[in-house]
Amino acid sequence: MEEKEKEFPYQKEDSVLFGVTYRPVVDFEIKTRFGWIPVLAYADSGADITLLPSSFLYFLNAKFTEEEVKEIGGVGGGRVPVIVREAELRICEEVIRVKVAIALIKDIPYLLGREGIFDHFDICFRNKTTYFKKKP
Repeated sequence: MEEKEKEFPYQKEDSVLFGVTYRPVVDFEIKTRFGWIPVLAYADSGADITLLPSSFLYFLNAKFTEEEVKEIGGVGGGRVPVIVREAELRICEEVIRVKVAIALIKDIPYLLGREGIFDHFDICFRNKTTYFKKKP
């Protein structure tokens, strides 16, 4: 059987440093209580976990206690309060169950992190294109 590879062209964006830059973005879907919702996220090999904004508390019907709130950090030492939940993602026609961090703030970028994703796919960042290939 032939293994499928899917290409995700980089997205052209304005940059303070470069004027214009190209960033690796990936489209996928998340299963919510309303069905599958499309998402466009930065493919971030430096992110430990997929990060979603606070609106997904509603979409995933995620209730939580104060003890469940954790903080994650990023570039520059910024801290973001999150809760961690399992979610189903459909990416490259594959449905996988992964842990996601739901931020308790709205103004964060969507990030597709390594947890659960890199276990299922060989991922290559090359020539302004990200390639996903299902692992055998």
